[in-house]
Amino acid sequence: MNSDKTGRPSFWDPILRHTHWHVVLTHFPISFFTVSAGFMVLHMFTLSACFELAAFLCLQAGAVMLIPTTWTGWSTWKSKYKGAETKIFRYKIKISYAMIVLSFVLIGVRGYLLNMSHTLWHIVFTTGFILLFVGAMAEGFYGGQLNHRR
Repeated sequence: MNSDKTGRPSFWDPILRHTHWHVVLTHFPISFFTVSAGFMVLHMFTLSACFELAAFLCLQAGAVMLIPTTWTGWSTWKSKYKGAETKIFRYKIKISYAMIVLSFVLIGVRGYLLNMSHTLWHIVFTTGFILLFVGAMAEGFYGGQLNHRR
């Protein structure tokens, strides 16, 4: 615990210690992957390079934010849920790791296939975006099952 010269806790200590970081971070990759899929669909219909670039930038942002989100999810699972081996957690862990791999593969694929046949990389890229969108929705669904039990 950090303290100032008077020995009192600093302003940020309670905020940093009591914030549920996974809950805060989890919405970023979900929104980035959802928006990137939407931009890619718009690009497929309009062939506007701006929509493809926007999709790619959202993909990069989602991939970057997925790393701390996965780490905080793992930490929360270990601390709050004591590493419970249930279906929901197994699904969430597998989906998260698959999304990390897929998002970084798509970033590399775009760089490699960008100069190839227009149709080939669009099919690969769009399929990947749709899979990330489905993964993000599945993560949200299973996370909702944990937090909003009936």
